[in-house]
This record gives sequence, C-alpha cells and structure tokens, in this order.
Amino acid sequence: MIHVLIRRRIDEAKWLLAACAIAMVTFCWLRVWLVSRLDTGRFKEILDLLPSDWQRYTPVDFAWLITYEGRISLVYDELIVVGCVSLWAISRGSDCVSGELGRGTLEMLLAQPLSRRAVMLSQVGVTVAGVAILSFCAWFGTWCGIHTMSAKQVVTPSIDLPIYLPFLGTELPIPFAEPETIYVPMVELVDADLFIPASVNLFAFGLMLAGFSTLMSSWDRYRWRTIGIVVGVYAIQIVVKLFGMSADELAWMKFLSAFTAYEPESFVQIAHQLPQYTWSFVMRNGDGTWRGYGPMFSHTILAVIGVVSYAVAVRIFSRRDLPAPL
Repeated sequence: MIHVLIRRRIDEAKWLLAACAIAMVTFCWLRVWLVSRLDTGRFKEILDLLPSDWQRYTPVDFAWLITYEGRISLVYDELIVVGCVSLWAISRGSDCVSGELGRGTLEMLLAQPLSRRAVMLSQVGVTVAGVAILSFCAWFGTWCGIHTMSAKQVVTPSIDLPIYLPFLGTELPIPFAEPETIYVPMVELVDADLFIPASVNLFAFGLMLAGFSTLMSSWDRYRWRTIGIVVGVYAIQIVVKLFGMSADELAWMKFLSAFTAYEPESFVQIAHQLPQYTWSFVMRNGDGTWRGYGPMFSHTILAVIGVVSYAVAVRIFSRRDLPAPL
C-alpha cells in the first residue's frame, strides 16, 4: 500500500518537478554563456561604476566577483534558481495536510490501512527528493555550460622577449596595435566542482522551506492560508536580512533571519581561494585564531531547521483532530 501511495505522490508532482528542473538546467547553462560573452575587463568597468556602499549587500568582495567563478556563482542568487526551489518546496509542503484536507482526499487516504505517519512521510520523501534533484540540476546546468562554452577574451598583441625584464616579464605589449579577440574553452578557466558547495547550500535552503511549509500545513485546514503564512514569513525574513546588511548598527538583525545562512557565492569563493575549508564548520587563520564559521555551519543551520520542522509536523499531524469534510 505504501508503494502505491508513493507512486501517487510522484504522479501528482512530476510535471511541476520536470518544469522546474528544465528551467534550472537551462537558466544555469545560459548564465555561463552570458558570462563567457562578457570580457573580464568590461565587467570590471561595470563594477567600478557601482557605489562602494553596495559592497555591504554581497558577502564576497567585488574584486573576486570579477573572476569567472565569481560571476557564475551569482546564478545561485538569481530569481529563477531560488524561485524554482521555493515554488517546489512551498507548493509540495503546503499540500501535505491542508491541501489534502481542502480536496477532501485525506479522509479517503486515512480510511486505508495506512498510518498518519506513513501518509505524511510519503509526501516528505518525494518533496525532499525533488529538492535534491533541483539542486543537482542547478549544478548540472553550470557544469554543462562550463564544458560547452568558450570565454571571449580581448588581448593586446605583444612581443616575446628573449630575457626577463623587471615589471614587464617576458612579454612586451605593443601599445598601438589593435586588440585581438580570442576564445578560450571555459573548462580551462573554471572548475565545475567549485560550485558543489553552492548546490549543497541550495539543497539545505530548499529543505528548510519544505519543512517549514509542511509544519504550517500540519495544523491548518486551508491550503491558501498555509501558503499565505509561509510566503509572509518568507518576505519578512528577506526584509530582516536586507535591513541587517544595510547598516553596521543593524548588523544584529541578520542573525534573526534564517536566510543569512544562504550565501552560495561566499562558499564558492571559499572553495576557490581556501579549498581546505570547503567542508569545514569553522575557519581559522594561519596562527590558529578564529576567522569565522565555515560553509558546513550554514548548511547545518538550514538543514536542522528543516528536519526539526518536519519532526514537529509529524507529531502535530499524528495527534490533531481532523475537521469534518465540507
């Protein structure tokens, strides 16, 4: 019976998952294409035009964002990527109890030889698996882009010198020559494995959203109200984080938002520049002094919120009295 229930959950969600997965792969692939079209020097000129105060709204330095790794990592903060994971997590989490109640199908399910825990866990399993698939699709789209694109680079012709000269090296630029445009395979410039921590962070973020949505659904009767509550809390968390980033005196507000733990571009930078801390909970300086929390600390915070929310949701649903169908 449980296998039939799981197949039913998959049939209900497969088209939404397929649409989100295709959108994720396509968008991440196109993002690498856009990065490959814009020369690094041109992108630096754009960043130089931004006010210095804007630095506080990104967890990484503008200097690192100029690199190919930095520009590609921003895809994990794009609306399409975050939106697809959020859409999947909220839609499937809200459907877990209040959605079934609203359609009048929960009573029929519980009339079968199935426990309430089995009914909920079948939905949880499909939802979490979907979050994992979408997170993988984000990385896979990036991988496809890196392995199929070539970066456009504008170089100044130079003359090879027979000896090394101070401040010049072994090449002497020709100042009056026309710049040349060359194309270098992106796979020679960027390692796709650097973006795995960002995908893990995206998975933990989706797990948190799915768990919280299921928690709200476990005690509610109307799915529209469940979605409204989740979206409202979602918006508040974003606003709190933005206020915390906007001024030094409000920095404490960042700790009131779970979204502060979602910083995928920061974890790509750590994997790029400090690979020894890619999967660490804490980071230390060369002399052993405290440097900051590692990527795994943020992944764990988001995952724990999701798992605890699921555990509380199962307990509430197992004990609550279900309303009579309308």
